[in-house]
Amino acid sequence: MKKRKNYFKPLTGVKAKNTHIGGTKHSANERWIFGVLPADKDAPGIEDEKSEKRFHSFFVAIAILFVVLFGRSFYLQVVRGQESLTLAQENRFRIQTIRAPRGLFYDRNKTALVKNIPNYEVTVIPNDLPKDEAEREVIYHRLAETIEVKVEDIKKKAEEKGLQYTQPLLVDKSVSRDVSLVFESRQTELKGFYVGTNPIREYLDNGLLSHVFGYVGRISEDELAGNEDYILTDYIGKSGLERTYEDILKGVNGKERIEVDSAGEIIRRYGQEEPILGDNMVLSIDFNLQKKLTEELTRQMKKAKVEKASAVAVNPQNGEVLAFVSLPTYDNNLFAKGISEKDYEKLLNDENSPLLNRVITGEYPSGSIIKPYIAAAALDEGTITENTTVHSTGGIKIGEWEFPDWKKGGHGVTNVFKAIAESVNTFFYAISGGYKDVKGLGPDKIKEYLTKFGFGKYVGLDIEGESLGHIPTPEWKEEVKNEPWYLGDTYHMGIGQGDVLVTPLQMVNALSTVANGGTMYKLHFLKSIVDSDGNVKSEKSKEVVATDIFSKETIAAVRKGMRQTVTSGSGRALNSLPVTAAGKTGTAQYGPNNEKKHAWFTAFAPYEKPTIAMVVLLEGAGEGSDYAVPVANETLRWYFK
Repeated sequence: MKKRKNYFKPLTGVKAKNTHIGGTKHSANERWIFGVLPADKDAPGIEDEKSEKRFHSFFVAIAILFVVLFGRSFYLQVVRGQESLTLAQENRFRIQTIRAPRGLFYDRNKTALVKNIPNYEVTVIPNDLPKDEAEREVIYHRLAETIEVKVEDIKKKAEEKGLQYTQPLLVDKSVSRDVSLVFESRQTELKGFYVGTNPIREYLDNGLLSHVFGYVGRISEDELAGNEDYILTDYIGKSGLERTYEDILKGVNGKERIEVDSAGEIIRRYGQEEPILGDNMVLSIDFNLQKKLTEELTRQMKKAKVEKASAVAVNPQNGEVLAFVSLPTYDNNLFAKGISEKDYEKLLNDENSPLLNRVITGEYPSGSIIKPYIAAAALDEGTITENTTVHSTGGIKIGEWEFPDWKKGGHGVTNVFKAIAESVNTFFYAISGGYKDVKGLGPDKIKEYLTKFGFGKYVGLDIEGESLGHIPTPEWKEEVKNEPWYLGDTYHMGIGQGDVLVTPLQMVNALSTVANGGTMYKLHFLKSIVDSDGNVKSEKSKEVVATDIFSKETIAAVRKGMRQTVTSGSGRALNSLPVTAAGKTGTAQYGPNNEKKHAWFTAFAPYEKPTIAMVVLLEGAGEGSDYAVPVANETLRWYFK
């Protein structure tokens, strides 16, 4: 180590003598230090004092400067040493992300439903920008001319995290290939800014499965927190299957270590970790069935002059979802590049709510399609037997209140099979609230049994957003409406009116349970997971939620009643199908004074061993037999051909 030069050594050739200065005895060296040479021994004492004070001030200033410099050096080298080292290394060495392609969706017949396409995006690394403000301003203006983004927006994005930030920040989420080429040709003029490729989704379903797939979007800072597998410009599943199976679809990004110069140019590469591709998903969806069901539903919507409808079909033998339609739908490709505020506001403000997933979120009065499950409750509870009859004369009158049948004059003597097939209200008034010789179930028992069928509960489908629906109770009415429970409330409950609300998903879940003989399987979209080479990594096995919910005799009786709906009741149009079928129509009243009607129909086929169970709903269309039955009829006819 070099020795520090001693600026306080004695003057050469000066003999050291003791001298008194200001009444104090000093050596010759001290006199020189204080500015008093031997020749000045006769100078006035006041000048000596001024010189001494000036020196003391100078010395103190030097000492303070030394302390400041030492302190700053200590802070930078010790306190922030590691941080400074990290910044220096990041300036020179960088880890460049190699994005793993996202896994794809296929239908059950291996039809591709989505693909990945290149998206060109512009990013900035603030630390690579010139330190001179004027130089940065020139670059901002050049970039604004190239990508047609406002200068102030570019500046805000580039500097909002500070000029020491070393990670890429998004400036323009999507530019054309032509613009990216222009950018690359001007790269030397745009120091700190880069254009790169980031694959995005292109959905191939024409919006028919938007509510199933959901969409991906840029990862938020909250989502990024604590997640080392992503960077701030990555995409992540935001809704639907894209969100549920993010871990399967995402894959693992690769990394490449590179060395860059002060301008951010790559000097050399130091090897890389290859990305691991995301796995593909084979879904239970039959896309051809999806198209056909949508086509028939749309046709009847036009006929009924309504804008909103939904339908869902499942395999009752294993819980696989075969088709899933919510109309109106939306184009989730709008979200792929980052939806514009204008387009998003348009979707949000649409009175028909295209973003609403009606199959799982929509809550509706069920009308008569809930009657088979009320019948099952009465049979299993022992309230009735298969031989119990009720005489329908057109309705029931309790005091001043009338509870009508839909058929003027009534249906005559009715047992449980006829009651289901012809949707006889009087029969269900009796078994729910009691009438003459029939003791009713009462609201609590009705709720208990409907809950066994999955009403008022989450089904557990593998996409988020399910609604609970609602099965009312006297306690609920007292608490919420501040009203007592009346017999009429129970009667309305027994025919799926009043405060009863269900989702189409809950309805197809219950239907599937009856169709297969009494086993409730968990409904799902995933069929199998396949790697990028087409090898099956795992298959979704059927999952039993509940079994023997009701006795086999009860389920058989309900199925028989639903079969008679087709052979002699309100679903006779399905008699011409190439297979046997069973079903139940429903017309649910709603709105002020119940002047509006939802059209429902549920069906399963073949009757002996069903492979498909279907629920159809046209909101506000009218009679179920007029508008919902034709949808199921034509779709099933096509399906079994």
